[in-house]
Parts: sequence; structure tokens; C-alpha cells
Amino acid sequence: MEKAAFEGWLESVSTTFLALSDQQRNQSLDHLISLSGAAQLRYLSNRLEALLKRDFLRLLPLELAFYLLRWLDPQTLLTCCLVCKQWNKVINACTEVWQSVCRDLGWRIDESIQDATHWKGVYLKAKLRMKQLREEDAFETSSLIGHSARVYALYYRDGLLCT
Repeated sequence: MEKAAFEGWLESVSTTFLALSDQQRNQSLDHLISLSGAAQLRYLSNRLEALLKRDFLRLLPLELAFYLLRWLDPQTLLTCCLVCKQWNKVINACTEVWQSVCRDLGWRIDESIQDATHWKGVYLKAKLRMKQLREEDAFETSSLIGHSARVYALYYRDGLLCT
């Protein structure tokens, strides 16, 4: 089919398609899909992916992205940091979210520190310490040999413990 004839046919089909009901449009698309080969289906798949899958965090203004991030739990936030560099950058820039997470753990928040990565680090260290405490792995115990009486004073320096 010549280019001019094809463009005329395409315009006619487009006009008719727009006049159809939703059910008729769906039926028309089903029919076209059933007639399509592998190349057309691959093209359709790529086009639909670009139309349907949108990176909302990248498209939103930062203020709205930060507002949405406040609704996520800390583990989900950490998982979202792994999605892509852009998500990691946005999540690591949201000071209020990480301060809130630290506040929920019982930390007193110094409002003068507005570095989100600082508060994320505080959260990660606190979670690690809590895990160590749960697993009884936070402290190392040693028995002191040579003392038969009570120990009244301890001094710790450079990894050495003195009594």
C-alpha cells in the first residue's frame, strides 16, 4: 500500500475507532492482537510498558515524594533505596522521614542536624545494636582470674580493663 493511501486508511480507521463504545474498542483491539505476529506483539509490549510503568517518585515534586515516603515503614524505605540511584537519592535526602524513624526508636532528635544520611546512619546503627542485644551478641564477657574478693572499681582504656 502506498504511503498516501495508508495514511488515508489510517485516518479513516482512527475516526471510526473513536466513535466506538468501550466494549467495541476492546473487541477491536482483541481482534487486532489476535492477527498480530511476534514483531507486532513485541512492539506493543514495549509501547505499553512505557505508557503504563511510570516512575512516580521521579515525576513528583520533592515535597510530595517526601510526604508519600512518610507513610512507609523503615524496612520498606531501605528496600526502596535499592530500586535505583534516583530513588536512593530522593530517600536519602528526606531528613524528616529518617528523623521520624529515629524518634520512633526512642532517640532524641537534634533538629539542628538536617543531614538525612546522618539520621539514616543513626537508624541503621541502632537497628544493628538492637539485633545484637536480641541475639545476645552485643557484649563480650570475660572472667577475671586472680581476684578472690569483690571488685570495687574498674578502669577501661585502650582495650584493657584494670581493677
